[in-house]
Amino acid sequence: MPTRGRVHTESLEDLEFNVALQPKQFKLLEAVRNGVRYPFYGGARGGGKSYASRIIMLIMLMENPGSTGLLIRRTFKQLDGNHIRPLFRQFPKIRNWYNKSEGVMYLPNGSELMFGHAEHEDDVFNYQGQEFDFVAVEEVTQFTEFQWQYISSSCRTANKGIKPVMWATGNPGGVGHAWAKRLWVDRRYEEAEDEDDYTFISAKVFDNPALMEADPRYVQSLKNIRDEALRKAYLNGDWDIYQGQFFTQWNKNQIETKSFEVPASWPLYGALDYGESAPTSFGLYTIDFDGNIYRLMEYYQGDRTASQHAEEIVTRIQGFPYTAGRMPIMIYADPSMWVKRRLTEQMTKSAADVFSDYELPITRANNDRVNGWRICRDALLHEKFYSFEGWNDNFMRTVPALPRADKNPEDVDTHAEDHAADEWRYGMVHMYRHAEHTDDPILGSGQNILDALPGRPAHSGRYHVMN
Repeated sequence: MPTRGRVHTESLEDLEFNVALQPKQFKLLEAVRNGVRYPFYGGARGGGKSYASRIIMLIMLMENPGSTGLLIRRTFKQLDGNHIRPLFRQFPKIRNWYNKSEGVMYLPNGSELMFGHAEHEDDVFNYQGQEFDFVAVEEVTQFTEFQWQYISSSCRTANKGIKPVMWATGNPGGVGHAWAKRLWVDRRYEEAEDEDDYTFISAKVFDNPALMEADPRYVQSLKNIRDEALRKAYLNGDWDIYQGQFFTQWNKNQIETKSFEVPASWPLYGALDYGESAPTSFGLYTIDFDGNIYRLMEYYQGDRTASQHAEEIVTRIQGFPYTAGRMPIMIYADPSMWVKRRLTEQMTKSAADVFSDYELPITRANNDRVNGWRICRDALLHEKFYSFEGWNDNFMRTVPALPRADKNPEDVDTHAEDHAADEWRYGMVHMYRHAEHTDDPILGSGQNILDALPGRPAHSGRYHVMN
């Protein structure tokens, strides 16, 4: 198998098309040619991802006359600056094939290339009913999982002999970090997903000698970044730590703990972020006598009615093996649950009414986002929060991947998968007390549920399981 390739095609007489691909770029081309359904070329900055993506798209359209392709980025400005204009500079004759008003390039062999963008969630509906043999999603971590899935439904063909392929490029971080990491880096698949459809080609700046030759100082500038987390992300494509990560205090090794029998004297609480089409996230929590908070288990499910959610949550709580079937004293819930909504199966009731019918003790949570996140981050910083290993997979998957909001760095990006984080925040606002004395009105000694715990026995240090 070649490790480096020079591609030359004679399919278009009007265009001299002779391009060089670096080894990793050529590996992506091979994956596309071999019909791998979802190849991903990603990682560090400067790896030549955009160049590879557009060149491979042209190669596939040239090699398959009459085929169709879609090259899509989040915004048109990015699309124009990173792909359309560079193509015109590299191949001036291509400009004559481009219909600017339609955003489509018509190749002389009958193939068509559409340049698309989807800045907003519902922009993907612009591609409803369209079919593309080949789709390239640039900077895929800027897209939500819903956008990815919706676009992928358009990657299909009636052309015999063509295997539809949808490839992606991207870096760690962004609203799509969590789901992209799950598919291509962690390789954790859900029931309807086939692991053979996914391949990950790691791209690093050292894989792009053209850039290093043109700008020898670029690598050194990355090495000089003081922030170790950013330096690892930029140089090595570290998917665990990345630019814009909201919870920079996150340490999985510190947070995850082995499950244990929860003492009967430790109170149980719940937190709930409600959704019907979007996932509903529920967490069961306890607090030891030093104020350490433990997330015991979760319920995380979408596409259910309010009663279905409530029934399953009750079943999960009662069946959890480490709490003897005890129900929580209180569940701090999404304030929107008290709004009567059309989506509930009982239009005369709110979701809160339905949950009350199942004797779930819910109350409106404090929904102060900024101060709520401050509390969560403080608990991480002071190692006052723990999560049972193996019982909170969606929480551990989504929360560390949350990026900052562009316009408010003190808030998370609400376009990301933040359901488990919101639920956690609802609970932490009411459960957490700062480890040390402070006059901070948010983190200080104000009333919280710890004040209501009677006869707390003396106890020092985090609770540990005895071997």
